[in-house]
Amino acid sequence: MQTIFGDWRLGRILMFIFITSSVSYGVGGSLVNILLAGLVGATLSAGGFFFDYLGDYKTDRESGNLKNPIARGTLSPRGGLIFIISCFTISIVTCVIINPWALIPLLSLIGVIGGLVQGILDGALLRAFSLGILQGFYVLIGALFAYKFELSVILLALFLFFAMTGARVLGDTRDLPYDQKTNISTIPKKYGIRWAGYFLLINEIIAYIIGILIYLLGLLGIGYLICIICIIAIGFPLNLWFILKSTPKIARTVNVLSLAILGSLFVIGMIIGRL
Repeated sequence: MQTIFGDWRLGRILMFIFITSSVSYGVGGSLVNILLAGLVGATLSAGGFFFDYLGDYKTDRESGNLKNPIARGTLSPRGGLIFIISCFTISIVTCVIINPWALIPLLSLIGVIGGLVQGILDGALLRAFSLGILQGFYVLIGALFAYKFELSVILLALFLFFAMTGARVLGDTRDLPYDQKTNISTIPKKYGIRWAGYFLLINEIIAYIIGILIYLLGLLGIGYLICIICIIAIGFPLNLWFILKSTPKIARTVNVLSLAILGSLFVIGMIIGRL
């Protein structure tokens, strides 16, 4: 499985499982709905990643970026398409059964992925904002599986929107050696790495402010606040490290640490911050 997905893709799939299920729990979801939210997080993210693989495999093959299993021949394009359709079908059917309103963010999410794959959202800034939007949709899906749509849900979606919009430059800087061989437009490639670092920092600071605001408004408890403070205490130095040493190697390290540590803290905060 690691050969097909790649280690970092597996980590991101797990992150989406935890985001949807922990948000569902944090806003008061039942055990069954929490588990089903996690299922949708898994199938939707896996299908999305392979949709991206299928759309980029020719470009990835030309640039030598063989992390893509279709580009390196581990999986056929037909096999990838079957996998994508199966994953999206499971996600859609689960939403119809649990809460049809969840189809709105789910289908919107698939539409954004399609826009990225087809090049409609292929601008440097659009690619970054699209990643943030995708994260926000996972929050909405998790909340709607708990039959909740309120201020806390909107702010949580905005928190991840800004956090992940900024973090896009980490992945783009990591992949810069490959992207320079293609016509792909990214923030570090188009505007320079220094500007990309500032873009990261500004978005993360906005995310931190929203994260604290959620607690100040009484929407989640003290356990959530502790995790947000830890996110800031760890995330801010990581951002500065990248800004001071903006190399693909450092970007890869910061990206992995952010996914593993900061993502875990968000999930824990949702669990122990439930009122």
